[in-house]
Amino acid sequence: MVLLVLALSACGSLPTGVQRPASRSLQASPNASPLARIAETQLPPGAQSGFRLLPLGGYALEARLALIRKATRTLDVQYYIMENDASGRAVFRALEEAAGRGVRVRLLLDDINSTGAEPLIEALSGVPNLEIRLFNPFCCARSSLAGRIVTSLGDLPRLDHRMHNKLLIADGALAIVGGRNIADDYFTRSAIANFVDLDAVAAGRVVPQLGVIFDRYWNSDESFPASYFSTPASPAAREATLRQLLPADATQIPIDLPEKDILGQVPVGTELDDRRLTLVPGLAYAVADQPSKRREDREEIENSSLMTGAVSQMLGARTELVVTSPYLVPGKRGLAVLRSLQQKGVQVTLVTNSLPASDSTLVYFGYARYRPAILKAGVDLYELSAIAPRESKTIFGGSSKGRLHAKLAVIDKEVVLLGSLNLDPRSARKNTEVGVAVESPALAQQALRIVEAMKSEAYRVRPASEGGGGTLAWVSPDADDDDPVQGGEPGISPLNTLQRLLLQPLVPEDYL
Repeated sequence: MVLLVLALSACGSLPTGVQRPASRSLQASPNASPLARIAETQLPPGAQSGFRLLPLGGYALEARLALIRKATRTLDVQYYIMENDASGRAVFRALEEAAGRGVRVRLLLDDINSTGAEPLIEALSGVPNLEIRLFNPFCCARSSLAGRIVTSLGDLPRLDHRMHNKLLIADGALAIVGGRNIADDYFTRSAIANFVDLDAVAAGRVVPQLGVIFDRYWNSDESFPASYFSTPASPAAREATLRQLLPADATQIPIDLPEKDILGQVPVGTELDDRRLTLVPGLAYAVADQPSKRREDREEIENSSLMTGAVSQMLGARTELVVTSPYLVPGKRGLAVLRSLQQKGVQVTLVTNSLPASDSTLVYFGYARYRPAILKAGVDLYELSAIAPRESKTIFGGSSKGRLHAKLAVIDKEVVLLGSLNLDPRSARKNTEVGVAVESPALAQQALRIVEAMKSEAYRVRPASEGGGGTLAWVSPDADDDDPVQGGEPGISPLNTLQRLLLQPLVPEDYL
């Protein structure tokens, strides 16, 4: 069996001499695109850029479908995950319909999570005006993740570096950037667990910047046309497969759309139908890692990565720093940042996941070892409860388990950092990330309102009082006082404790 595995991995290699016709983002043209006219007329006077936060999953899906539906010239779409579930099929179908209207569609997907959608990607690869590329792809046995890995064992160092970016640009005029992938559990459609996430519609000068970033990835050596990995089939057979996998009514899925969201906003599509869009003004710029990040040495990464830029901005805080990150593994460097901020008198608040809310036990264990040091640095630390809200549905949007996935920082109530970056070693050194930095007190105020709603469903972690029988204490979001939860850390079983003892020493921190 070992010899067979070695033989298979030796045979696996990517195609050479791949033709990648270069293409560029189309600039917004108000005379040719209704979306561009809306973006131009609805941008607040004197504003460089404008933003509309999307705290609700249903609103976020509706916004994406609305932008795709109203695009007339071009759609550039880039995601780490795009599942073959109801939400994914709705977006796939909307993109196909846009291509049928003559819209140029460029879809760039990271290949690590494409297994479930592989037949759909193959069928869509032959659609006119719709081009799909795969980032850092697996070469062979593509019908299963296990097969992909077994046939690529000799190439695992390359495959350990993934494109974690999330971005959608419509007509070069409006973009959606933030933390959400394309799947049911990012849009409050799962009956088991949903992510508490955040992204934003963007307009103005920041959108062409995001277009340049997309082009950089699209035209990179890391991106391969999906057609290179497709099974040859006649146009008729491909069309029959496509109609079987992607029915015409795929976009007609029920979406939970309250009349207004936590910020008092109506759905984006409703506003676009009225040729308007509520935007908060801000001075903004878009930032991203290089698609070739995996080929950079550690010093280059430390000097130029998105993480380095974000940490630099956080270190510039004067009075307050509020951060949400689902995966929080600060390491020695992160602790040094927190201590530096403490010495400056900056009040730091961190919101992350409790173990029951986390979708990565190993990353949680990596975080847990740093909790005492984080608290010693004077941080207000919160862990999101997995239990749905008792009365309100503004954050979780339903009765299923909740998991924090929003990647957000608010600095001095003036600057907002929003994107795909987690505060962990993997985001720093292995994955590529994208985000926006926005100087806008008004947007910062809205972001802080969303964080307060998250905190209302989170345990506050604090040092245990003397004689409390432990080093840490958890205060329930239901508590009206400072009394800790009895029995120690909520949701931790003896099995979890054993897992931590056995697994934590075995996983290098750079892989968390």
